[in-house]
Amino acid sequence: MKNPSLALSLGLTLGLFAAGCGDSGNGDDGPINEGARPQETKWKTVVDNLPFPLSGEGQIYSISVGRLDYNKNFANRGDVEVYLDQDAEVISVEMRYYDFSDDATALGDEAQNIIGTFDRMSLWAFVSSGNPSKPDAMAPEDDCTVGTWKSGCAIYVYYDGQTQPARAGADIRVHLPKAYRGELNITTEDNVAESTFPRVGDITVDGICSSGIINIAQGNANIKMCRDLTPAPLCTAEQIKGCEDFVDPDTMMPAAWSNLCPCPAENFGQLKIEALKPWAGNITVDIPTTTWLNANLANEESDKPHECKPELPACTGKACSPVSFDDYTISGEFNYPSKAAASGAGFNLTVKSAGCNPVSYYDSPDDWSEVEGQSKPKTETRGHINVCSGCLQ
Repeated sequence: MKNPSLALSLGLTLGLFAAGCGDSGNGDDGPINEGARPQETKWKTVVDNLPFPLSGEGQIYSISVGRLDYNKNFANRGDVEVYLDQDAEVISVEMRYYDFSDDATALGDEAQNIIGTFDRMSLWAFVSSGNPSKPDAMAPEDDCTVGTWKSGCAIYVYYDGQTQPARAGADIRVHLPKAYRGELNITTEDNVAESTFPRVGDITVDGICSSGIINIAQGNANIKMCRDLTPAPLCTAEQIKGCEDFVDPDTMMPAAWSNLCPCPAENFGQLKIEALKPWAGNITVDIPTTTWLNANLANEESDKPHECKPELPACTGKACSPVSFDDYTISGEFNYPSKAAASGAGFNLTVKSAGCNPVSYYDSPDDWSEVEGQSKPKTETRGHINVCSGCLQ
C-alpha cells in the first residue's frame, strides 16, 4: 500500500511543477495517481448529418474507421460501431473518450494548470492514403468535415499533446446511408495498458452490403450483412439483372453469371474479417442465403487440438453444401448460379481468427472496484467463428 503522506507530498510537488511549467500533454504512463479508475465521457456527436454523396461528382467509394497506434497517437483502442441506417445520403459520427486515471488527469484541473485527457482528444477526419499527420499539417481541402464528406476519408482519434496516454482511447459510432456500396474498412485493438482493467475492442456492423476489411484483436466482431446483398455491389441493378438472365450467344442456353455477362468480375464483393495475429477474437457474421456467395472460415491457432472450430450453420439445404478440410477450416458456396459461372467466385467472405485463447475483460467500467479483491475480470476462451443467417438482431 502507498504511504499516504509521501503520496500527498509528491502530489503537491508535481502540482507546483505543473503550475510553473504548464501541462505538456506528454501522456505519462508511469505509475498512476491515487484515485485512478476507468472513466469515460458521454457520447458526443462530432459530425452531424453531413452530405455523403452516393453518385455523381464527389461519389464516395471508400471510408475507413479506426487504426492502430501511429507515432504514439491516433489509436482508438476501443469499440467501433457502424450502422448503415440512414435513408438520406448523410453521415453522422459520434465519439466517446475514455481513460484510466484520476479526475485531474482525465477532466483537467485549472488550479494545477492541467488540461484533461478528454479535452485533448478529438476527431481526426481527412482524406488519407497513408499515415496521418497532425490536423494543422493536413491540406484544408482534405478535411472531411467541411462541405461534404469525401471519398477516401478516414475517421481516427487525435490526441493534442506529445504522446497519447497508453490507457486512453475512444469508442467510435458511425451512421451511414443504407444505399452505400463502397468499401468499408474498420480497425480496432485492445487496451491492456492497465492490468487491473483490460479493455477489449469490439466491432459491430449492421447493414454492410459491400467489400471491406475488418480487423480486431481479442474483442467480439458482430457483422450483419444487408438482406439485399448482391455478388457484385459495384454493379448497377441493370447489370446484375443482365448477368442473372444471361444467355450464351453461341449456344443460346442460359448462362447466369458467365464471364461474358455485363458485370465484370472485378466488381465482385470481397469482405475479409479477421482477428489478427497473434490474437484470438470471436467473430459472428449474419448473411443472407439468397445470393451467390463463397464463405471461407478458419481458425489458425497452431496449438491443436483446441475448442475453436469454425461453424457455418448458414450453409445447408439445396443452396449450399459445406466443405471441411479439417476441424479448423470450413467453406461453402451459396447459390452457385450456373456451370458457366466461375466456381468460387461471387461475393467472397473470408473470416479468420489467428488464435484460440482465454481472454480477460470487463463488460463495463462500473464492474471495476479500486478495492483489491472486490472485482475481477471475466475470462472466456475466444477464437470462435460463426457464419449464420438470422442470428443477429
